[in-house]
Amino acid sequence: MSRLPSLQNVLNATLNTILRFPLEIITAISGTIFAIILNELEYQDPNKEFYQKALMSSSLCLVLFLSVSLFFIAAKKNTILRFVTSIVLGAFIVLFVFGFHQRITEIEIQQFLVLNIALHLLVSFAGFLPRTYNQDEFWEFNKQLFLRILTSGLYSIVLYCGLALAILAIDKLFKVKFYNDIYLHIFFVIAGIFNTIFFLNGVPETNNSQNPLVLKYPKGLKNFTQYVLLPLISLYLVILICYEAKILITLSLPVGWVSYLVLVFAIFGILSFLLIHPIATETANLWMRTFSRWFYFLLIPLLGLLFWAILYRINLYGFTHERYYVILLSIWLSIVVGYFLIQKNPKIKFIPISMCLAGLLSIVGPQSANSISKYSQLSRFEFYMEKSNQKLTFEQEQDLSSIVSFLDDNYGAAVMIPYAKGKLEALLKKDKSPGYYEIMKSLGYEYRSEYDLRNDTDNTFYFYYYGNDNNKVENIHGNDFLFSISSYNNFDCNNCTSIEGKTYSIKSVKTDYGLDLQINQDIIPLKINEFVNKNSNFRRNNHSNKSVVQKIDHQKYAITLNYISANGSIEEKKKILDNYEIKVMVAIKK
Repeated sequence: MSRLPSLQNVLNATLNTILRFPLEIITAISGTIFAIILNELEYQDPNKEFYQKALMSSSLCLVLFLSVSLFFIAAKKNTILRFVTSIVLGAFIVLFVFGFHQRITEIEIQQFLVLNIALHLLVSFAGFLPRTYNQDEFWEFNKQLFLRILTSGLYSIVLYCGLALAILAIDKLFKVKFYNDIYLHIFFVIAGIFNTIFFLNGVPETNNSQNPLVLKYPKGLKNFTQYVLLPLISLYLVILICYEAKILITLSLPVGWVSYLVLVFAIFGILSFLLIHPIATETANLWMRTFSRWFYFLLIPLLGLLFWAILYRINLYGFTHERYYVILLSIWLSIVVGYFLIQKNPKIKFIPISMCLAGLLSIVGPQSANSISKYSQLSRFEFYMEKSNQKLTFEQEQDLSSIVSFLDDNYGAAVMIPYAKGKLEALLKKDKSPGYYEIMKSLGYEYRSEYDLRNDTDNTFYFYYYGNDNNKVENIHGNDFLFSISSYNNFDCNNCTSIEGKTYSIKSVKTDYGLDLQINQDIIPLKINEFVNKNSNFRRNNHSNKSVVQKIDHQKYAITLNYISANGSIEEKKKILDNYEIKVMVAIKK
């Protein structure tokens, strides 16, 4: 009968893990502390950036240090050399992360995620680099690693739920009050420290003669792969092959997102191939043997579809980071397919090694996703600037708008100055962070989003003043009161305010021409519809930081209408206002 592990055994196992992976444990503890401190900081705290980057560095260094440890333990090299190597490589990681912008951009988050994936892949084969490769041992090592991840996750979830319920019980039964973030801090400690130590305790050695890696294929995995995963992948394959046959018969272009479908199929197919690899050649497993033999042949036509779809998009719109990674994965898949078809005895470690190298090459350097995407879009921007004396079509303006928004979001408007022929300097001197609309206006064009429609097919108008900010302090000097009106309901306020001893009631009533504004007994017509029809700012999808103001003069009041939004339809060249939101400022004449 199995017995629960004694406390002494647990302490011994923990101590052995700490001695085996000291840098990893220190990094996990540091990351946990950074996470707790970061959680306690105010949103605008100037130290927030430091702790964010410190936490990101810790997560990367933890995986890196594990890879280095597995390599040196397998090579049976000096421990001091292992620590020095880890610290030197870790310093490069820290410098890389702390080189990010103060406000980390989407591109930098993408670089962080790709590096994280590459380092996790490195763990899968680092322990086999300094020794003679054995296919069965490699598979068994990664199987144990994967199961350990699942087990440590399960233990961590159960432990957290148990502790959280215990604290809740103490709080409710004994009225003991804990500080607000105790549940989150417990989560950080369990996820950062307990989970890491528990996982590291089960990491197998790759070069231990006393405890060698022996292939043990779980029956549950075989059943899952044979009766769930392979049928689903086969169904997916039939759908993609049928779609490819359809576009060949109809001579139509593949839709853009078919690239992602093919990539998902290929990656899950390769995962299935790896899962069944140890038993794929057994005569009793006919389905698995057939899948293993034909999988890479079946990928060839799908790779053709994949390249067709993504190269067509790149030819039209240039590289972006997403398209870069699609084409990179397409090239990687082609190399993997070629390797497994050509080699008589292919090694499955080729898959994680090649993907890890591809990920690392995509992060920095002239061949990286950032560099290629940047110069591709700048080249397209320069092409349009050479047409600056020509009138662009609607589609060209829409394309240029997407280029401007991509460059501005990822690199800042200043990157366009050398290609803009002196059209952006004045704007950037006045505003260091202009919007897309101002940039396009400075270039002599109108900003058109991807959702805009051509003038000759669009029968709607839409205006929005995006300079409006509810948290902004407004100067209403010269006015006596301010309120908002909208098309959604009538404004009705009885005894709203008192000025110099006189009480004012305000209400609005919808009319054919707009609104009647009633202040006490006085009725002031607000001819909103007429103003919207005459003002050119109310046009198709006009997002502007320029406010639109309507002045209305009355014998007792000076009224200013500041339009926040307005939209409606156009019928026979007449604008029919459907919805609006307006700020109203009223000045009482003396």
